[in-house]
Amino acid sequence: MTTRAALVAALVVAGSSWGSAASAGGGGPSPPRPDLTAPSAAPDTTLDQFLGRLSDSTSAYFGISAAAPDTAGLASALAYGLVHPAPIPRVRLRPAVLPDFGFNRVDGPVYSLAARLGRERTIGELEVGGGYAAGADDGLWRARYARLWGRPPRTWRLELEGGLETASMDPDHPIGRLNTLRAFIAGKDGDHYLRRAGFRVRSARALGFGRLSAGYRDMAESEVATSASWDLLRRDLTRFGNLAARRGRAREVELAADLELRPLPVALEVLHRTSGRGIGSDFEYRRTRVAVSGNLGLRRWAALLPQAAYGRLNGEPLPQAMFYLGGDQSMRSLPTAARGGTGCVIGRLELLGTADVLEALRAPHPAFLPIQLGAFAAAGAVWGVDPYGGPPRPGGDWPRAADWVSEVGLSLIHQPGLPDPTGLLRVSYAWPLGPTVERARLSLSYTRALDLLTRPGP
Repeated sequence: MTTRAALVAALVVAGSSWGSAASAGGGGPSPPRPDLTAPSAAPDTTLDQFLGRLSDSTSAYFGISAAAPDTAGLASALAYGLVHPAPIPRVRLRPAVLPDFGFNRVDGPVYSLAARLGRERTIGELEVGGGYAAGADDGLWRARYARLWGRPPRTWRLELEGGLETASMDPDHPIGRLNTLRAFIAGKDGDHYLRRAGFRVRSARALGFGRLSAGYRDMAESEVATSASWDLLRRDLTRFGNLAARRGRAREVELAADLELRPLPVALEVLHRTSGRGIGSDFEYRRTRVAVSGNLGLRRWAALLPQAAYGRLNGEPLPQAMFYLGGDQSMRSLPTAARGGTGCVIGRLELLGTADVLEALRAPHPAFLPIQLGAFAAAGAVWGVDPYGGPPRPGGDWPRAADWVSEVGLSLIHQPGLPDPTGLLRVSYAWPLGPTVERARLSLSYTRALDLLTRPGP
């Protein structure tokens, strides 16, 4: 008799004896049933007394249904499962076809189609797509592969991507879906764009306290001109000209750390990018950005969110590597990328209520549409070389007092939960403070609560 057969026989015999002893007609003595009327020791606490009474009433009410279950046959099922193990399911490759539509003033309407195959946690996820920019009369394409190993919170992730695409001039704020919608419907396209062709590779290690990552990219960058001066209703755009990028090949090394400073409710983000002729790049610069945020709960009715970010660019002042101030994720009283420079600092203090404002006002509304109220105050400044051609703003590592702008504002916030659980749909009204040429500004945005942290969490 083999070892495996002996093990199965032993499990069957043990299961048979276990089941016969537990059955009603078994020869073995049945376990004594508890006497619910017997006196018990006095409870030590009020909680013990409550739990004891709850247990007694439950047993008396349910009676025989609260008895231990009959386990006869479970060992036999285990033995059968050992002899007939279930086969490992094969990974089924079912591609998903993803049509898409985009719009901006340099590409015009962009009609695209992509296919996605696999999953990151199995063989990896591959996505390949192409598009046609009708305004620029140009073809765009993109390919991406991502693979994830390990179990949370400690995982490895590898991402490879390449293609020919249009990117945002601001390295900290990529093009979002809401930006495309505003540009197409209302003509409010405040971003600046450049064309990139090449590849990027990035590896990230998620740990219990945050994430560390490193990356490299090799991309040819070039300027792109405005090709669509209209929106859906054929109105003029709020911004027509597009800031010209410096043409050349950028080879860049990226190092990043996203840390949670436990037990404090503080998150820290550090991102450094280096490009130089020593690695074959046409550009020579070093770009560093540090951001910190906190999340302080005020009982159950509000959360206090302090945030701050500081950035410096040393070397060649490339427009596509500078810092920009203004917009939904920056100074909300300024238009998108209204100011730029080789140095930037911004701080914001936001109070976010947790209660449903509509419910407090007894206004009828669907249960899935709670609206929260928020208030914020912010201040920021840029200095150094001006990408728009203005005179340089003095300042080495810190701006002058005259270059600061500040604001206060109110927000109505809805958290839809999709596609990002931390995403917020926000309607904000911001008032600039002090002598400034800007006026109060109403904006609609989709951001995260801690939006000065530009990278998603691990």
